[in-house]
Amino acid sequence: MTPMALPLTLLVLLVAGATAGPRVLGGPTPTFSARPRLGIAIWTASAAVWTLAFLALGPLLTWVFTGPGLPGRVGAICQRCLAAANPFLARSSMWTTDVPVFTMLLVPLSLAAWLITSATVRHVRSREHLRTHLHALDAVAEQRCLHGTLVWVVPTPDRSVYSLPTRRARIVISQGALDALSSDELAAVLSHERAHIEQRHHALLWALHSLKGVLGWVPLIAAAAPAVATYAEMAADDDARRASSTRALAGALLALHGPGPSPVLGAPALALHADATGTRWRALRLAAAPPPASRWGVALTASYLAAMTAAIALIGTPYATLALTGTC
Repeated sequence: MTPMALPLTLLVLLVAGATAGPRVLGGPTPTFSARPRLGIAIWTASAAVWTLAFLALGPLLTWVFTGPGLPGRVGAICQRCLAAANPFLARSSMWTTDVPVFTMLLVPLSLAAWLITSATVRHVRSREHLRTHLHALDAVAEQRCLHGTLVWVVPTPDRSVYSLPTRRARIVISQGALDALSSDELAAVLSHERAHIEQRHHALLWALHSLKGVLGWVPLIAAAAPAVATYAEMAADDDARRASSTRALAGALLALHGPGPSPVLGAPALALHADATGTRWRALRLAAAPPPASRWGVALTASYLAAMTAAIALIGTPYATLALTGTC
C-alpha cells in the first residue's frame, strides 16, 4: 500500500458520503417513514460519523507527510509523539513537505473548537430566548390539566400546540387550538407532544442545527437537521396513534394546519410544533402504510458507517493511547 492510499481512501469516502449520502438516504423524501426512529438514528449517525472522519483526516496526514516542526524542545517532543503515533509507515517512506506538520493537527483542532464554541453560543442564545418566552407565558397563560397532562393555555385565536425543553417540560396550546380540536384529537396532540419531550427530540435537533451552522456547506450535514425533524414528527405521530387513534390524529393535523404560534408570543427556536414539519408526508403515511426502506439502501448505509467508524478508530486509537499512557 502506498503512503497516500489511506488518506485518499478516506477522502473518497468523505466526498461520497457528503454528496451521495442525501440521495441514498432519500433526500427530502422520508425513506424511513415506516420506521421513523430508524431514520432518526441513521441520519444522526451519518452526520456525526462524517464529521468525526473529517476531523480525523488531519491526524491521518501526519502519518504520510513529514516536514518542519516547531523549534526547540517543544518541537522535538511533538515530532517524537507524531512518530510514536504512526503505526504503519517508516519515516523514510514519508513524503517531505514544506508545510509544518503540526498544522495538520491544528486545522482539525481549530474546527473542533469552532464546533464546540458555535454549539455553546447557540445553546446560550436559545436559553435566553426560552427564558424570555417563559416569562411571557407565565404572564398570560393559564395552567390546566387536560387528559391527565398539565398544559399552558394561551388566550389567542391562532391554532398552535408546541412543547418546550424546560426543566419542567411544558406543552403550550392556544385557545384557538382547543376550540378547533375534539376531545379525541386533543388527546392525540398531547400524546404527540409528550413523545417529543420523552424522546428528547429537542436536544437532538439542537445538536444537528449547531453542526449545520458550521458545516452547512456539506450537503449531508445540511440535509440532516430537516430530515430528522420530519422523522421526529413521524415518531411522535406513532405514539399519538397508539395513545388515541389514527382518525383522531389525522383530524388534529387538519385542524391545526393553519396559522402558527401567536405573533404576540412567538415560539422559541427550541420549540417543536405539532403541525410545523412534514405535514404532507405525515398525512400520507396516515392514509396508507408506507413502504419499507430499501434493503439495499440500508445495507449500503450500514456498510459505509461501519467503514467510516473503523477508519476513525484506526486513526484515533494511536493518539488516544499516547495520551492515556503519557508516552510523550
